[in-house]
Amino acid sequence: MLGLWFSLPKGSAGARPDVKRELSVLVRPQVLTALLTTVLGAGAMFTLYTYISPVLQHITEATPLFVTVMLVLIGVGFSIGNYLGGKFADRSESATLKGFLLLLVAIMLLIPFLVRSDIGAAIGMVIWGAATFAVVPPLQMRVMRVASEAPGLSSSVNIGAFNLGNALGAAAGGAVVSAGLGYSFVPLMGAIIAGLALLLVLFTHRQAEKVAYANG
Repeated sequence: MLGLWFSLPKGSAGARPDVKRELSVLVRPQVLTALLTTVLGAGAMFTLYTYISPVLQHITEATPLFVTVMLVLIGVGFSIGNYLGGKFADRSESATLKGFLLLLVAIMLLIPFLVRSDIGAAIGMVIWGAATFAVVPPLQMRVMRVASEAPGLSSSVNIGAFNLGNALGAAAGGAVVSAGLGYSFVPLMGAIIAGLALLLVLFTHRQAEKVAYANG
């Protein structure tokens, strides 16, 4: 990062960003809350995604070929969710987050039951993949909105928050397995984390409404 800072040309504008000012933006409560929401959203995804193969193998008794097909369907869901998340977030970032986080909680609660059949597993994987990636565009938009004075740095830090969520989600899933709770509980742990993200979104929305009301 330091190498890029000193070696890259200034560009046509000739001015470097005010790093001190941008860093001060990142420590605002609204920005930190938005970044925490990203961590929880990514954590909910990777709690299950990291262990999707053993989950399917233990509950569905899936063959390697079936697991491969399910991974393809998850990818289809990712594409659908990314499209829908971006489309709806343009209309209402907050409503999109609430709706798809609620869907994510619901589908992860149902996955232990859906994957007991091949058709149920296929449906569950597509919906789960869509719900998971549908929250990504509004999460990015939320961080960019509350940290509009530092768009470059906030966008980069949000990617870091997503990766932190990846690691924490994988650790949460691993903790479930290590505790002997079984692979059926892995998606339930993901639902809990997604539920925390949803509660955080609801809380911040309510706080924003209070501030708007107080300001007339």
